[in-house]
Amino acid sequence: MSRTAARLARLLAATALCLCATLAAAQVCSEELAAAVPGGELDRPATGVDAALVLRRAVQLVEPALPPLVRVDGAVVPADHPAREAVDYVRARGLLPDGWEADELTPEAWRQMHAGFLAWYKLDGPLPSRVGSVRELVADMAATLARVGGAVRPAALLASDPDDGNRLSFWAIIWNWTVYPQLLVHRPLDGIELRGSPRDVLSHLSNCAVRVSAFITAPEGTAKDLFLAHNDSRMYVVASQPDAGAWPLEVPPGAELDAFAFALPELADAQVYAAVFDGPEVGFGTILGLMTRVRTNLSPAGFLSHMQSP
Repeated sequence: MSRTAARLARLLAATALCLCATLAAAQVCSEELAAAVPGGELDRPATGVDAALVLRRAVQLVEPALPPLVRVDGAVVPADHPAREAVDYVRARGLLPDGWEADELTPEAWRQMHAGFLAWYKLDGPLPSRVGSVRELVADMAATLARVGGAVRPAALLASDPDDGNRLSFWAIIWNWTVYPQLLVHRPLDGIELRGSPRDVLSHLSNCAVRVSAFITAPEGTAKDLFLAHNDSRMYVVASQPDAGAWPLEVPPGAELDAFAFALPELADAQVYAAVFDGPEVGFGTILGLMTRVRTNLSPAGFLSHMQSP
């Protein structure tokens, strides 16, 4: 081999390594997505059912308590189909395209499933150009999920007990840069305290797809006022994980802190739920006033950015 050819070979090898590293860095949650396909058969041709299973898992990693977005009638798979729940889930979120079939997956249907998911966060292509094996299906979705995870704007709301500032009263994620703006309230975990930096607890609210780095800490009353600063505001639970099927639920006025603490009987089995609030919006002046009573790594402009929706 000549010196020129050898240099060219080394250059091509280095380029390939860089490309592989870039592609690997652009993928997240591959193991979690692959686990959504039963049987672990990753090298067989992908089907429409595989696509629904993988997409549902991707959505749930970002949106763990997302209510249905569209009304659907009838069924596209039999009632006893093992993937019926996943297919219905994706369909009720408006992500199952026309022409989708259970036993095969066309490139156009697969592109539409990605495009719909990306559009929730004001993102567009690149989209998959082909359909291959289940393994390739997982890689496609892992790349899309990485883009979604980089676009969302989660901010942790860490509420402390007014009698003990080290004790966590409740915690949630302000989740507005999404198709369905909400407050994601997580069940408190034993042993989690606020003695150190708030950053020390953020990993418990993060996962392979979503990294929470912004935070707001405040006594529970101030934290509640970020959403219920007006007497005529109302709190509603609209979805949960696992799904209790009893939503929406209007939280009785005055019982909001019980809801945040998962003390309401309807929330006995929930690990996380989505809450929305009906009433006058909290204005910029109110936010500035509240910001003086909280600890945060966000500026007022940054906080408003996290409160925006696409």
